[in-house]
Formats: sequence, C-alpha cells, structure tokens
Amino acid sequence: MVLYGLRIFCNLSRFRLSIRLSALLLFGLLGVSASAESSRDDVKGMWASPGSIFQITEQAGRLQGEIIVIKDAVYTGEEDPERAGMVRRDDNNLEESLRQRTLVGIDMFSDYQYQGGQWQGSIYDPESGNTYQSKMKLKKGNLEIRGYIGMPMFGRTAVFRPVSSCETFITELLAQIDQQASCSAD
Repeated sequence: MVLYGLRIFCNLSRFRLSIRLSALLLFGLLGVSASAESSRDDVKGMWASPGSIFQITEQAGRLQGEIIVIKDAVYTGEEDPERAGMVRRDDNNLEESLRQRTLVGIDMFSDYQYQGGQWQGSIYDPESGNTYQSKMKLKKGNLEIRGYIGMPMFGRTAVFRPVSSCETFITELLAQIDQQASCSAD
C-alpha cells in the first residue's frame, strides 16, 4: 500500500513538473515574440554613459557606433606631461597602427547585423583595447549591450541612457561639443 501511494505521488510530481515546464516554455516563447516586436530601428540614435556619447546608425544593413564625445577628451599633465592638452588617442588598441587615431570618431561596431530579432556583432572597447562578441537590446528605454567571449553568460552588460533623457551628465558631455540641442532629439 505504501509503495502504491509512493508511485501515485511520483506520477503526480512528474505531472506537476511537466505542467511547470510547459508553462515556462510558453512564457519563454511569449517573451521571445514580445522582444521580437521591438523594431530593428529602436537602437538607432544617440546613447550615453557617464563617460561618453555615441551615435548608432545603419549603413548597408550593418550598424555603426561612432563615438561622438568623451568626458576626458584631452590628456592631463598628471597622466602624461608630454601630451597634456592633446586629444586623447586609442592608446590601448592591440593593433599598433591604430593607436594614433583619436577616440572621438571611432566606429566601435563591426559585423553588427540584425538576426533572430536582435542586433549581434562585435564591439571594440577602447578602455581595454579588446574586441568582444556582443548583442544589444532595449530594456525599459535603455540600451543594453552585452559584450562577451565565447558565450553571453560569460560577459558583462553595459547600460546606456538615451541622450534625449537630458540627464545632467549628458548635458555636460553635449556642452563639450556645443550640441545641447541634441539633448531633446535622438
């Protein structure tokens, strides 16, 4: 009798587990279709972090992410007395031939294409000089870019605010390039 009750309990547990898995699968599919509803154009525009602003445009089906302004655009005497006041360069680039280019104007994206309802490609990180595989998505009005090596779970997500949010750090960055009007339009 105890064995029969255990068998019924196990069958009930399997049934509950299959219902839970079915529900998770259904919600997962609904989540995928909801995220697929966001337009491929939604990521385009000007985005900001506390240290920089970049603009995303699309050329021939591929995204470009050009750095528009950086917070510390010139070297200080404390960090490099010989280059004090000079425009900051891509010093950390692993390719020596690219180290003389200025950071402002760099296209950080390469091979960025829209596939499976999201943008995917590679992103260059000027701080480390490394290029990472990456994906981007909009979440609650912010742009999330996840850079990773190998698998996305082994990466880091950076969050960028739309320039149109006109937060203090954004208006300060825009003032450096005399683009305060950009604060109100992407």
